[in-house]
Order: sequence, then structure tokens, then C-alpha cells
Amino acid sequence: MARHYNILEEDLPTPSDRERDRLRIEKAITEYFSRGGAVQRVKVDQRVDERSFIINAEKTAQLKAVPAPNAQKKANMLSDTELARLLRAHCTAGSSLASAAASLSQTRKRCEAIARRYQIPFRSAAFSNAGART
Repeated sequence: MARHYNILEEDLPTPSDRERDRLRIEKAITEYFSRGGAVQRVKVDQRVDERSFIINAEKTAQLKAVPAPNAQKKANMLSDTELARLLRAHCTAGSSLASAAASLSQTRKRCEAIARRYQIPFRSAAFSNAGART
């Protein structure tokens, strides 16, 4: 069976549509330059310090006001006994050592050492994967 196409009904842009778009773009560019706009060349490795697209200005201002390094210092200031208590709670809840370390903003190495010292029985990833197969 041969397929028949009606070439007249195809919705390809006509030359008049293209010309209209080209004129509209040229007009916008000339208006931009007449208002004092300028073209800046940016290299590939250059980036803007500030984000140029802000969705919620109030939330962005609040985020900038909160000091992030202070929160990191507070997380590292946990003593070994406090960290052991929190790790035991995560272990009881059934989370893995990696997820507990991430949620407490601690390194996995430090959490492993504390869990070993305080005998906190985190299950390994291999054990949890083996249980899923049976």
C-alpha cells in the first residue's frame, strides 16, 4: 500500500514566518543596544559568583543570612559519648552506618571507630542485601 501525503497541509514554517521572526529579533536587538546594552564575552571557565535566577527572594535572603560554617562546627563538636548515643539510636531504627553518618554530618571513618569502641551492632550492606534475596 502506498502512503499518500498531502503536501499542502504540512505545517512547515513559511518564508514569511521566518522573515517576521528575523525582523522581530533584529528590532529587539537594536532596542537593547539603544538602551545602552552591551555584549560581554564570557570564557568557558568563567562563572558568575551570584546565582542569576532567584525564584523566592525572601527565602534566598534567609539562606544567605544563616551562616553555614557554624552548623558544620556544631556537628563536629559532638563528643564521643554523644555520638555513640546518636549512633545507637540510628542502629535501633535500622539505618545503616553510612546513612547514620551522613545524617549526623560525621565522617564514616569516625562513626565506624565509635561504633566499634561502643559495640554498636550495625548490620553490613551485604547482610541487608542477602536478606532481600530470600
